[in-house]
Amino acid sequence: MHRSQFIGLDDKPCDTKCPMCDCTYVLPTKEKDFLTHLFKMHRLVIGDVWKIASLKSYVHYWNVKFKEAPLTNYCTTMLMDCTPDGQPSKSEHYYLLSDCLSEDKILREEIHLAKLEWALAQQEVERTDTSFKRGCMFCRMEFHGSRATYINHLYQKHNLYLGKPENLVFVDELLDKIQNNIESLICIYCEKIFKDRTVLKEHMRKKFHKYINPDNKMYDKYYIINYLEPGRTWKQKSCLEESSDLGGYNSENEDRETSWSDWNDESVGIICLFCEYNNEEFTCILGHMKDAHSFDFEATVKDLTFYQKVKVVNYIKRQIQLRRCIFCETETDNVLEHMANQQHCKLPEKRVWDQPEYYFPVSENDSFLYNLDATSNSDEESDCENLTEAMCNL
Repeated sequence: MHRSQFIGLDDKPCDTKCPMCDCTYVLPTKEKDFLTHLFKMHRLVIGDVWKIASLKSYVHYWNVKFKEAPLTNYCTTMLMDCTPDGQPSKSEHYYLLSDCLSEDKILREEIHLAKLEWALAQQEVERTDTSFKRGCMFCRMEFHGSRATYINHLYQKHNLYLGKPENLVFVDELLDKIQNNIESLICIYCEKIFKDRTVLKEHMRKKFHKYINPDNKMYDKYYIINYLEPGRTWKQKSCLEESSDLGGYNSENEDRETSWSDWNDESVGIICLFCEYNNEEFTCILGHMKDAHSFDFEATVKDLTFYQKVKVVNYIKRQIQLRRCIFCETETDNVLEHMANQQHCKLPEKRVWDQPEYYFPVSENDSFLYNLDATSNSDEESDCENLTEAMCNL
């Protein structure tokens, strides 16, 4: 059988015949049922299933090979002391189908090349495909045409690092998996579950968990290195090529941590811009500012870009810290009373607060800033450039 027969199938669900009998299963939909059938009825175990890019194509390949030679030519035989149902047995033989354990070097290389060709063919399809369409899982931007543009956006705008686009394959499935984790409030690195999106975002930011755990083998199929160099994982590759992109952060240091130290999975209290009132819910903070300080934050910033919102928050906090009225800049020991009496709980002219110095937060880890919704528009690009310039000047 030529290797092209292994990679010539698409991965849409369809009936796939068992290589040992006439039973059929819809793969990949009924993958678990199919593997259970192989184990219980034929004592056959497929090793490292998670490494197989297309189980349907893999089974199709072995359907042909098993007709050419006996099962024992390709599988490692094991003697077990029980049946699949758990009954004692002294002569129960099992067969492990794994190219890693195959004694036939030529066969092992053939299987490896077949997997490689399949992955490269899929990667080429994804690179040339212009029908890609997906909305960002974090903001409101829509992407059309290029998967690489979407992946770069996740890194550049949201600091979510999945790897370089040219190193990825089966990208749509990977993005679905990541987005499903985020929507299910699951950290993509440590896979801990959190009670709301705010806590999850804070955890991922604080623990540097905005990328995939290299030790998680469930992600191996999405990195082309696993098909190019058998025995060498994408974790080892990433240590050489991508450490600079992660700012020198080493995931193995994270693995050695035995405690959460400064993180206890509790929501971070959000503090009012004007007083010490705090609450875990951002909507409660907004309601408090409207009722207690006559300041409608949402209405005030509705037409501003994300970075302008950041400036507004930092400007107000800086003025309150210095005991200055945010509107007239009068200094007084009781600035809140002054603002209430003069009805000065409102922003001054844009030129006053729209300054580069207000890109930088007044306090470290300001939880109020984490709850600002990023809006994507043309003004943000120039704002981002201004932020970079301001940081360089600083």
